[in-house]
Amino acid sequence: MVRKSSRAAALLAKAWRTGARLDALPKNLRPRSAAAAYRIQDAFARALGEPALGWKIGCTSAAARRILKTRAPMYGRVLASRLFASGVELGGTHYKLRGVEGEFAFKLKRDLPPRRRPYARPEVLAAIGGLHPAIEVIEPRYADWLAVGIHSIIADLGGNGAIVLGTAVPAWRRIDLREASVRMTLNGKIVGEGTGADCMGDPVAALVWLANALRNRGGLRAGEIVSTGTCCGFHRAAAGDRCIADFGRLGRVLVRFAGA
Repeated sequence: MVRKSSRAAALLAKAWRTGARLDALPKNLRPRSAAAAYRIQDAFARALGEPALGWKIGCTSAAARRILKTRAPMYGRVLASRLFASGVELGGTHYKLRGVEGEFAFKLKRDLPPRRRPYARPEVLAAIGGLHPAIEVIEPRYADWLAVGIHSIIADLGGNGAIVLGTAVPAWRRIDLREASVRMTLNGKIVGEGTGADCMGDPVAALVWLANALRNRGGLRAGEIVSTGTCCGFHRAAAGDRCIADFGRLGRVLVRFAGA
């Protein structure tokens, strides 16, 4: 089992480094369960040999779960080389799909370590140090990511290509994130709108879910960033596009994609 995970991870790591796209993992290496998929993800991150600075949560909205044909959220690591500040331009061989999602991202100020007892919302809230508006760039290592199935996507860091962070939101605890609006524009045209409630009813609920999903897998650590899933749908940008996620009074995030 470990050998299969390592072989699958090596293929994904090579695609990550070169920008190549796989049709799929070889049939004998494809994960058949979420547990097998996360083992490959672990091995993939080790093979890349760079630190993880946080996590992305996917499938936190009903629409996203329908697209990926799953009933449950999933998560993936965010690696150091793919965490950026608002205004970044992404391009080259690594950004071909250019999927964009507007998300709330939390920065932790204290650990949520492994333990048997589930984490409750007040404990998770107390561990949050800050809130940022964010864009997740979806960039799988597959030519047709919707064809490979949810387990292969989980193995591939959940399809993460980048997290782009806006400025920290002051006094965010006074704000009802369920009602906070998120609007996505491409070159000034509105392509998606939603609210924090589109993320599991509340972005904090997604963070609670992750804290409990990782209770037996290393936990969460102070300083990590957790992006909690799209609140305004999944959209594809083209080379040369300018993408803005506007969170109203909470700020906005900009990412540009280099021209062809």
